[in-house]
Amino acid sequence: MNVPGFQIERRLGRSGGADLYLASQVHPYKRVALAVSRRGVARAPEALRELQRHPALQPDFSHPNILQVNRVGAHGEWLYLSMEYVEGGDLSENLAWGMGLGRLVSAFGDLCAALDHARGKGLAHGRINAANILFRSSSEVLLAGCCTLAVDPAERERPLPSSGAGAEGHRDDLFDLAQTFYQALTGEAANGAPRSDANGQANAPAALPRHLKMLQPVLDQALAVDPNRRFQTGAAFREALASVVRSGALADLSIKTAAVSSGEIRTVGEAAGLPSREPIRDERGTYRRFAGLSRWLLAAGLALVLIGAGAYLVERQSWRLVAFMAQIGLAEDPNVQSAWVAAQALREDPGQGLAALVAGYRRVLELDATHGQAAQAIAGLADQWRQDIVQALAQNDLGGAEAKLNEMTLVFPDDYSLMDFGRRISNRRAADTLLASTRSLLRSQGMSHIPAATVAIQAYQEIVRLSPGHAAALAELATLAEHYAELAREAAGQGDVDSAIVYLERAATADGGLPILEAVREEIQQASRARSAIQELLQQAGTQRAEGLLVHPPGGNAAELYNRVLATDPDNGIALQGLDEVTSQLLGKATRMFEGGDLSAVERLLDQAGAAGIEASALLEIQTQLDREIEALATISQKLGEASRLLAQGFITEPQERSAVAVLRDVERLDPGNARAEELLGQAAARLAEVAQEAFAAGLPEPARHYLDLALTVTPDQERWRSLRESWQ
Repeated sequence: MNVPGFQIERRLGRSGGADLYLASQVHPYKRVALAVSRRGVARAPEALRELQRHPALQPDFSHPNILQVNRVGAHGEWLYLSMEYVEGGDLSENLAWGMGLGRLVSAFGDLCAALDHARGKGLAHGRINAANILFRSSSEVLLAGCCTLAVDPAERERPLPSSGAGAEGHRDDLFDLAQTFYQALTGEAANGAPRSDANGQANAPAALPRHLKMLQPVLDQALAVDPNRRFQTGAAFREALASVVRSGALADLSIKTAAVSSGEIRTVGEAAGLPSREPIRDERGTYRRFAGLSRWLLAAGLALVLIGAGAYLVERQSWRLVAFMAQIGLAEDPNVQSAWVAAQALREDPGQGLAALVAGYRRVLELDATHGQAAQAIAGLADQWRQDIVQALAQNDLGGAEAKLNEMTLVFPDDYSLMDFGRRISNRRAADTLLASTRSLLRSQGMSHIPAATVAIQAYQEIVRLSPGHAAALAELATLAEHYAELAREAAGQGDVDSAIVYLERAATADGGLPILEAVREEIQQASRARSAIQELLQQAGTQRAEGLLVHPPGGNAAELYNRVLATDPDNGIALQGLDEVTSQLLGKATRMFEGGDLSAVERLLDQAGAAGIEASALLEIQTQLDREIEALATISQKLGEASRLLAQGFITEPQERSAVAVLRDVERLDPGNARAEELLGQAAARLAEVAQEAFAAGLPEPARHYLDLALTVTPDQERWRSLRESWQ
């Protein structure tokens, strides 16, 4: 099976009526979960159109606690759905590893918010269970299964109708969530004969153990037999959970559903600080005795308390307590447990860097490649460092973000998210530099100086592009917009329509959503010379367009003139049509430049178009294609450099997947006819032929024929080498 744009790595299983695979999205690169379902060549396009109308695939459906759907599509007989890939496991796996009660309560509170969001967008989930509750990190929970490829109506999501039935679907989801919460707490399904609460009301069997009684009122309401007594919204359910947390009554416990292994018991023991000796084993490998009766009793007591299946609770201890059982010999591998204890000790030291922390856990994995907690800890550290980078960027702490990024680059060099972080830091630095120079320009020239203001507006917009949401740039754009809107109003009042139009165009460029602009437009339209000025601008714009002056030179191009008209009369049909024509011509011109390989000309055209006020979507289309071309050139350059190094080091055809010839073949696939690649292939073939002749001269005919065959494989058009090969038969 082949899905264009994705490279499938391995099968993950089946979910939501489809086969689920781990795959790599080729561009932009990222790892995804890819669900595919066979629909048939005739049925797939219709199924895709139906899927695209799904509420969870609409642009405004995004929520931080709902699994992100990246892309849907059809290829041949296959329908596919690309989703965010998370490595933190589902609820059952996290409970098996062990979860703090506070973390579990917080996660279910976030899931309540996710269900409310889905309800607001017209969707009931219908399949709330542990398998659809995933963890992106230790603190980020995700609701999966909002959108699937299920064909069987029994497997499909339940879209909420516009009638009151939607509330029932939402309440059912909240009830299912409460049942899942109860089972996570107790390890038992919440079903059976109803019980009565303290008020004598009949409730579902949500009786909790004593150490969880602080959550009893919440579950009494969430699992009430009467649907009208349950929580009607996720917000109410979440607030009830939050009240328990705020009260301080929440127990400091951890929940673990898998049986504690002997290795974990051994780890639990060392923290008690008790000395121990190795137990004596007989020939069958069983324990014959411990050093003293008290130790035997202690081991037996700990085993009775800690070993078992199903849900149970372990009070939190420091890492030293976790090491105790290793000292009394119950652990399966003392070396693994010792490495784990050492890694946990490093984790508790706030002065340790990422490299030291990850090295500790990697040591555990070297001893036991199946050690899930170590692998999870490494993933958690990587996620923590990513969050630290995001937080530092949010606080504009570029030095801190860069330091964290440098640590991650050393430890996780193959993490593709680092490239994005590096770009964001670089963009933020560029934005700050540009902000300082723009402020200096306005201080020296003044806001009323139109050329300076024009440059400043473009600079602030570039800052916002480099750093979306940049508060200072947005605020100063708003200030410029207000200033020029007031100048436009004054000019219109004085009858100077031409100046008013220029001022208004500056204001609209700075902030097109400024409320006062509409009133200013009305004042300008009422001016006696407004209509004639607009007609003159339209005539000039038509002339400029006919002469090919679409976005250049500044101040004398068709796009700017059309935008001046639209600044005064936003509904002017001629200006709108003319600007559409300019945009269409620009896209065609950019396409021809791409075909000619003149990327610098495309960059100039893009800058000119942005300065002239061309629509952002058209600029984005050109910018996206330009980024792809630049990225392809960078990849080709990198591969050519790598091939040169491999050739210099003698790795011509081996190893097969990373030799000079293999890398050069990659370059030819990316850029057919690349002259440098052909030159290096010729050098590689010549070197192989040279080695072949040296081998033959040394009396090694078999190796000689082998190397000459390799040379002919690289460059088969060498008749001289073919004749030489025939003479060696």
